[in-house]
Amino acid sequence: MLLSRISVVSVLLLSLGSVVALGDPSPLLSQSLVQNPESLQPRLRGQPKLMEELNFTEEQKQELQAIHYRHKDEISAQQQELIQARQDLRQLLSSSSSTDESLRAKHQEIQQLQQQLGDLRFESMLAMSAIMTIEQRSRFSELMQERRQSSRERLPNRSSIEQPR
Repeated sequence: MLLSRISVVSVLLLSLGSVVALGDPSPLLSQSLVQNPESLQPRLRGQPKLMEELNFTEEQKQELQAIHYRHKDEISAQQQELIQARQDLRQLLSSSSSTDESLRAKHQEIQQLQQQLGDLRFESMLAMSAIMTIEQRSRFSELMQERRQSSRERLPNRSSIEQPR
């Protein structure tokens, strides 16, 4: 039951909260999560509290989980494609043989992938939002605003193309 709650909250946070990430994508963060999925574990600790704060019914929890599973594979595949395109761009930038045309083409590809990923996440968010009550949506919005503010304070200088450290 606890795993189910954590899973549902994870889905909700990743789907709804990831819309925020589109405005300030961090390839290093995405890459580190792909290479080390266990690094998500500390983030899961506060999620049962979120479930309680939003006071989801069992039916809502089941619907959230269904929405998550419906979108999970497609979003994950799109994220992988975006990570690879960003790595390719970094390689092109460091190559002496790359042309302006090849760099522009790769940049355009990344922009398209980001748009597609954003669209997928937005559709998932809309589906999840549709099952929430007005009060739950309002409270969730407040919690996400707090999360964004906290994130900005912790990571004030992130850029969209970061070099590995």
